[in-house]
Amino acid sequence: MRRRRRQQRRRREQRRLGEGEKGGTLTFLTNAEKINHIDPQRNYTGEDLAFSSAYLERTLTAYKPSNDGTEAGKLVGDLATDTGKPSEGGKTWAFTLRDGVKWEDGSDVTCADIKYGISRTFAQDVITDGPTYAISLLDIPKASDGTSTYKGPYVTSKNDTASFDKAVECSSDAKTITFHLNQAVGDFNYTVTLSSFAPVPKAKDTGEKYDLKPVSNGPYKISEYTPGQQMVLDRNPNWSADTDPYRPAFPDKVVMKFSVEASVIDQRLQADAGEDQGAVSRDPLQVASLTPVFNDERFANRRINEFDPYVRYIAINTKKVPNLKQRQAILAATDRAALRTIVGGSYAGDLADGVIKPNLPADYAPTGLWTGLLGDKVPDTGNVEARQEAHPGVG
Repeated sequence: MRRRRRQQRRRREQRRLGEGEKGGTLTFLTNAEKINHIDPQRNYTGEDLAFSSAYLERTLTAYKPSNDGTEAGKLVGDLATDTGKPSEGGKTWAFTLRDGVKWEDGSDVTCADIKYGISRTFAQDVITDGPTYAISLLDIPKASDGTSTYKGPYVTSKNDTASFDKAVECSSDAKTITFHLNQAVGDFNYTVTLSSFAPVPKAKDTGEKYDLKPVSNGPYKISEYTPGQQMVLDRNPNWSADTDPYRPAFPDKVVMKFSVEASVIDQRLQADAGEDQGAVSRDPLQVASLTPVFNDERFANRRINEFDPYVRYIAINTKKVPNLKQRQAILAATDRAALRTIVGGSYAGDLADGVIKPNLPADYAPTGLWTGLLGDKVPDTGNVEARQEAHPGVG
């Protein structure tokens, strides 16, 4: 089932891509006590990645913002001038770095900073929970126990730094960073959109504590972060729109309020008064709020009824059910409509025809799963009889 994200938020009248108003405070309301991880090498939650990418952390490549969805998923250069150049059949990737990108203290973001940020991923005893593509893909030997011979920047003895330096190279003029992989990876330039490949200045690295106040190279910087209370972002005076064509940076300030009761969030946004006129919710609407919000035209320009990135599916154990026809019969006989009702009805999402969703236009194509792929058209309530007729003995 294709999950839908149903929320309400404040939008200004300018709704087309590129329009907006400078100034003011954008407030996020959430029931969560904190952001799961704001350390770039530990950040691995979709919503948190989007937040950090929008305000704090830039990566070699990024997905171009698209309000109307026409360019959703389009890859563009971010810290890099383009989307990278592969060679050796995709085992080597080189990225030319953009000039003029600054840290919040005014110092340059360098190739060495990007390389150092990536190195932190290998410190698995300190930098936890983040993606490990650097460990699995970079051409660095494995120890007898299967772990990397390189252990990250915090280990000072018996550490294979030479292999890491060979796998991730900065050119002599520091304008190009090159990755040597242990296998051909045709979409590695998509992999480096993850903040685990974001730069970190070595002199400012505080290890595990970096999760509380990472240094910014985006349009905002953290001025306060108190888990359970709030995070406050102020403008980064050393960020320049000339080096960043994708982040309009409209608000003067961004505030995230933590530990707000879900029912209170719904009430505040529906009241739409005072500072809440510049507020959005990071959380889904409560069930009790769905009907009034989605049936009242007052909220038409302030609610979201769009697909999120996820699909719910049931995986059949192929060792226990090895027969393909039997698995198809189970699929066709399933009452999908009833399952959707159980998890919230139409508010929970739409019935899917595969694990790829239409909001990923570069990858999605209708499968015909329910209209002919299994033979007969399969209604939402399932069709036990048709499957039994097509495959006698399948119950």
